[in-house]
Amino acid sequence: DADLVAFFQVIDSVRDRLLFLLMLRCGLRVSEACALTWDAIDLQAGTVRINQGKGRVDRVVYLSTDVEQALRRWQKHHNPGPYLLPSPQRRRAHLFRSMINRLMDQYLAAAGLTTHYSPHCLRHTFATQLLNAGVPLEILKELLGHHSLQQTLRYAHLYDATKRQHYEQAMMAITKRHAIGGR
Repeated sequence: DADLVAFFQVIDSVRDRLLFLLMLRCGLRVSEACALTWDAIDLQAGTVRINQGKGRVDRVVYLSTDVEQALRRWQKHHNPGPYLLPSPQRRRAHLFRSMINRLMDQYLAAAGLTTHYSPHCLRHTFATQLLNAGVPLEILKELLGHHSLQQTLRYAHLYDATKRQHYEQAMMAITKRHAIGGR
């Protein structure tokens, strides 16, 4: 969490903040964030439509408040075109994965972070944060665009505090229902 905060604190570009927020808050794959078009975004509904994601899965993801704000800021700076994140070098093309990897490395270095993180780590963080916030695995599976829960389980990790909290809640309910008398 501290690394994530440090990483986002050094991002001064409206475009780059939007890019990394899309992966962190919407769980987008790098390739999905790169190729996202303006017509896939519905600001009124607060959704992003991902067509033919990995495994040919279509899905809808939701916009958090910070992503929506970043989108609106980017809309003011962006020249019209089909892609949300156009390539600065190639006309009518979108950002490439290699560019996103370079950007991630630059911001990690600027934040003074020595642990190597890939852009895909933001998708894993999305899954872990939602799971620890109580989102059921079935819902998380749909948000990530996975075919099976097994795929989703590889992404999401429970924090010790979350495991303990759920254990204690369950034990309170169990002991209330099944009071075992002692001597």
